[in-house]
Amino acid sequence: MNRTNSNKGKTYVHPLTLKLMVDATWQFAHTVLWNNQRFTKVETELSKHFIREYYEAIPAEQFLETASQHLSAYCTRIILARDYVRRSPYRYIPHPCIWLNRRYPKGFAGTKKWYERLWQKYELLKLLCDAGLEKEYANLKYSITL
Repeated sequence: MNRTNSNKGKTYVHPLTLKLMVDATWQFAHTVLWNNQRFTKVETELSKHFIREYYEAIPAEQFLETASQHLSAYCTRIILARDYVRRSPYRYIPHPCIWLNRRYPKGFAGTKKWYERLWQKYELLKLLCDAGLEKEYANLKYSITL
């Protein structure tokens, strides 16, 4: 929840709201990518720290309106990574303390372009449907790959 500090007129994100988003994201990532693995409290907290960095980058003034969209995008990117790894037995997702670190280009940070391409395709398909071109939508839907 956003709160306004009346003394300074500055908007900030309530820490419990941020914690809720981080915990939900971590739970999803852990379940989807590392379901059968146990992590120490330190490893879990470090992983959550990297997730928190993602949410802290959202301007406080926009947080309430866009937090659910960012959560959805984060989860979609996790699924894209999982699907990428499943396509080959030689691929794997490294430890969450590595993969979630935004400075590790082959981890979560590397899924940004995948997500942007997927979003562009979604927008194109949505436009086709809005224009009444459902048949073209159906044809494109099966021909588009990441």
